[in-house]
Amino acid sequence: MIARLQEIAADYSPRGEESELTLQDFHSFRQALNVASGDQRLLVFAVGKPGMESALANKLKPVFADPEVIGRFHLDFADESTDQEWTDSVRNSSRMPGLYVIRSEQFGQEGEVVETLSLQADAEEIKGALLASNLAFSLAESRKDYATHVSQGRRNGIHFENGMPYGEDRDGDGEIDKRGASDKGPGGSRPR
Repeated sequence: MIARLQEIAADYSPRGEESELTLQDFHSFRQALNVASGDQRLLVFAVGKPGMESALANKLKPVFADPEVIGRFHLDFADESTDQEWTDSVRNSSRMPGLYVIRSEQFGQEGEVVETLSLQADAEEIKGALLASNLAFSLAESRKDYATHVSQGRRNGIHFENGMPYGEDRDGDGEIDKRGASDKGPGGSRPR
């Protein structure tokens, strides 16, 4: 099956220039930490000095486009309007500019910095540090069972209020689809 998926994927090669790459950036650090926990990925949090966001993004584009890195991390850029308190929920954090590799805790409410990189680090140094951090993370992190995880979170009173409503918009009308018997597609069955 994997070989067949690779055959299909080979028909869709990436287009465009690396300079046109759009890097991931969440609405807030809080959301990034929560998503990183849910996806069981490390979060790279870029904290730069005001006015250097573009230069920092240009430095990170080749790293996050690298086949060994792509899809293995989440990335968020610090935003002064939403991320003032990020250090309150992350152990070993600092307000100093840098690239912080963060391991989110089980429910995405807190985290811990596992690696800090200087903004002066070059792309190869950043890539090497990310891959080393990811290897250590993959050896230590056990996979979550979704149902057990959600049940435990509910028992612990964990709730994450997201800026986006929960659910899916499968019909593309801009509204989250309703659940239940009335949410049946053509042929009388729930869309898949």
